[in-house]
Amino acid sequence: MTTSSTRIKALGILALLVLMSVGVYQCNYQLSLWADYRDRPWAYSRDKDAPLLVGTWQGSFTDPDGIAKTIEMEIYEPLTDKERRKKANRSHRRRTRGGLGGRKEKRIFDGAATVTSKLGTERYVLSGSVKEDDHHQFKLGFGAEDEAKRLQPNFCLNLADSGHWDGDQLRFQTGFAYFTARGSSFSDSSDPRYDYTTQIVFKRKK
Repeated sequence: MTTSSTRIKALGILALLVLMSVGVYQCNYQLSLWADYRDRPWAYSRDKDAPLLVGTWQGSFTDPDGIAKTIEMEIYEPLTDKERRKKANRSHRRRTRGGLGGRKEKRIFDGAATVTSKLGTERYVLSGSVKEDDHHQFKLGFGAEDEAKRLQPNFCLNLADSGHWDGDQLRFQTGFAYFTARGSSFSDSSDPRYDYTTQIVFKRKK
């Protein structure tokens, strides 16, 4: 076999390997996307105009002290397109977040929220999950983005166990946790403010 034919054969094998690699990448990417269309219809849709739970929402509420507040909340995509492409390019599977897998992980979401009022600005991280049998029902919890910068004294957002979204409207019933000026949590069973809950109605931010 001549040097020229050997080189041509080597280039042919290299080209075949590249095509196979591209094919595997595209297959992994599309399979991941199709799986999310099926398992996460609240976060992904073939219809680019379909309303989803993910996105940015705006609302307002009154806290237990009667202070009017506004809130902007963003629910993140579980997997961005950039992350999906990176994952498709890997030869092995990454462990699922928090050691969870299967159907439970497919229902989890994260996000962030900013609350503003005459008291100042409150910044939260949030985590939640949609119900397995009805993705329009969800629950979520709020935590301080930075404990050292928590606005206090203040009634902070706490837990929302009965959320619902439909189209461009989202609402949930939430409770509050009170933090003193020293940063410690406080509650008083004889004071109705500490049992106060309110429903927040959101509209999608365009």
